[in-house]
Amino acid sequence: MDATNLKRCSMNLQYLISGRSIGVIVGLLGCWGAIPCANADSSISANQMATAATTLAESLDDSQREVALLPLDTDERASWSNLPIVMFEPSGLLIRDMSDEQRKATHALLRASLSSQGYAKVAGVMWLDDVLGEIEQLSIDNETGASNTRYRQAMADSRSSGNYAVAIFGDPGDGNWGWKLAGHHLAVNFTVSGDRVGFTPTFLGSSPMAIDSGRYSGRMVLSHEGERGIQLMQSLSESQQQSAIIAPELARDIFEGPGRRASLARFEGLKTDELSSRQMHLLRNLIREYLGNVDYDAAAAQLKLIEEHGWGELWFSWRGPVDVAGKFYYRVHGPRLLIEYNRQNENHDHSIMRDPANDYGEDWLEEHYKENHPTLEQAIRDTRRRVEDQHRH
Repeated sequence: MDATNLKRCSMNLQYLISGRSIGVIVGLLGCWGAIPCANADSSISANQMATAATTLAESLDDSQREVALLPLDTDERASWSNLPIVMFEPSGLLIRDMSDEQRKATHALLRASLSSQGYAKVAGVMWLDDVLGEIEQLSIDNETGASNTRYRQAMADSRSSGNYAVAIFGDPGDGNWGWKLAGHHLAVNFTVSGDRVGFTPTFLGSSPMAIDSGRYSGRMVLSHEGERGIQLMQSLSESQQQSAIIAPELARDIFEGPGRRASLARFEGLKTDELSSRQMHLLRNLIREYLGNVDYDAAAAQLKLIEEHGWGELWFSWRGPVDVAGKFYYRVHGPRLLIEYNRQNENHDHSIMRDPANDYGEDWLEEHYKENHPTLEQAIRDTRRRVEDQHRH
């Protein structure tokens, strides 16, 4: 660790600990833990991502290149969904349409872009779609006289780890380019500009959240996202909780999901300059759970941007009961960070991380991308109509 980083870590310690020995340990964990206090240089991530993306691009045939290699300035960069592909078909090449070598190259690109934690989550979300397909098919097979069977069958048939699409935007050999992987409960959007790496928006969801029977019983893909929020909320005093709770009713979903960015007009809840050193430590743990999904140098660069605005310039808000096993919603919001987590039901969750100032690397690229996404009601209505039309023909 050089002198500049040592000084910055020391300043963080002074802010966090107020001279207590237990706080020294907490502060050191913040500096030498999952996200290092390194200078923000993402060149390692940028280089390894470019190499992996080039390998994947060179493995494609001409027809695959037409769908997987797209210009950097297209709005397709911002066209993604957490819905299954029967409801919203993502741009790019589906994994099911790749050879084994191309699938290996796709996973190599994921590993070049993500930390081991992040790679486990992303690969796990895709695997979980296979599990969900089995669960839904078993439910259909065991029911008689159920309504909407054709629609439910179409949904079950769409559940597959092969139904995720990869698209590369621009030339990985140039200074500016990006890539995306999207499908049910998953969207990772990466931007490379010189030696800088952006990774927002990132959407992760899981259903089932915890598998409750069979050979995979007990497994969770997103095991800590909800838990970190509960830990922070439970650490707050009664008056702090009253400030944090912005509505007693549950949220229907995350607010800035696909097609809905910038829909939160203001910061809400409890401002984090009111947190104690222990509560601030829990907040940092929560944020690391999301930042830590990408490779360490890209994560450190984003962490530095948050720190430059100040740890006390974030806002924490909550909806619903404080119940680890129930439904709830939380948000961490600031100038360079938006995290939302929503427990859709007791065994289904959604999360998103955005950079309000630089999603899709717009600030670096001097581009503006338009997100396009139907409402859930419209997507369901259109899907039912397509399924019935296909049955009639």
